Amino acid sequence: MSKIKVLPRPDDKYRTQEEWINFFNTEKKPMISMPNIFQILKENNTEAIESLRKDFKDDWLVTSTRIIYSPDNLSAKIIHNVNSNIIKPTEINLKEIPVCRPTYLKELLETEAGLNYIRALLNDTKATKEQIINFFVKLSGKKEKNIRFWTPSQSSRKDKQIRSVELYFNGFGGFVVVGDGWFGGSYGGLSRGVIIDSAKQTKFFSNKAIFDIEEKTITIPMKKTVIKEIEKEQLKKGKVRIIWKLDVKLK
Repeated sequence: MSKIKVLPRPDDKYRTQEEWINFFNTEKKPMISMPNIFQILKENNTEAIESLRKDFKDDWLVTSTRIIYSPDNLSAKIIHNVNSNIIKPTEINLKEIPVCRPTYLKELLETEAGLNYIRALLNDTKATKEQIINFFVKLSGKKEKNIRFWTPSQSSRKDKQIRSVELYFNGFGGFVVVGDGWFGGSYGGLSRGVIIDSAKQTKFFSNKAIFDIEEKTITIPMKKTVIKEIEKEQLKKGKVRIIWKLDVKLK
């Protein structure tokens, strides 16, 4: 089982999910996800829990978990570690994410769709209702009756499909799990990087190139003019040889 270390806040700036993703990709660190937080509670990492609660209190904790809603129905896709260059993203398709305006934890767990939604948030298809309740109670330090979930209405999903998952304490003694965070305009919050001790590194970086040993691909940034020249050579000769100078040797 992977051990997870929550890193200190890099700063106190508020950023949108997209801005945080770019920030941590530049730092070459994974951005905290909902499954990471679930694992932290399993490890009973009280120091990390207290640290995250400070983020919940000071503002919003923005995670790398994203929800892409359908504009036409209640189906959606949940992506953990979205757009990460460090860890391979995990995608989960759901037939339904209930509309929560808001919905309390216990009420949400009474429906199959609600249970499946929370399991997908935690990336654990076998999580029991008891485990889920204990997780959110221990994470927040709040009673079960004070834990609520928000997701967008169908009309709101039609307007904006891409949302971020965020956590925070409201001003009324409650804990809120937001599944409708919209990161347009100046809206944003706090976030954290993590270190996963036993995580298998599948991506390496050298001179801006990305080597993915799991997907067996190499991504090389090029200007459009260079790409056009390569395409011309490929049409003429059928293949192109590219020499890329590495800053470091990969083992």
